[in-house]
Amino acid sequence: MHRRPDAAGGFSAIALIFLVGLIGGIVLNFALPLPIWPSLWIRPIGLAPLIAAIWLFTSARRAFRRHLTALMPWTPSTSLVEEGPYSFSRNPIYLAFIMFYLGLAFLFDSLYVLGMMVVILVLFDRFQIPREERYLQQKFGAEYGNYMSRVRRWV
Repeated sequence: MHRRPDAAGGFSAIALIFLVGLIGGIVLNFALPLPIWPSLWIRPIGLAPLIAAIWLFTSARRAFRRHLTALMPWTPSTSLVEEGPYSFSRNPIYLAFIMFYLGLAFLFDSLYVLGMMVVILVLFDRFQIPREERYLQQKFGAEYGNYMSRVRRWV
């Protein structure tokens, strides 16, 4: 995907890194297991973050649909979404991705997946999100600045 002039950015390599890291961590875990905690009880704990991730992603997507604005960063935003999960996190979709990773790390009892989650978190926080924030600040000006002052980047 190419970046449109009025969009936050093109298809990011971070999205690929998200998938590659997740699949790589799971495959590595099967080849050379490195458990988080050597107990069967760790696995069911992963259900809570997975369920929360699905709820968070679905809620964020619904909020975008209600505002008739683009979900993908390579298409222009038409309005600033501040409701639903966007009332407590400026990045609930990315937060859902991280919670998804956490849930799978526990389900697979894998330090590899947990480690990749940290890498993904840093990449999103340092590269993808700042680019999107610059775009939204330019597009919505003081309205986005006020939103940033009220709502934290993550939680």
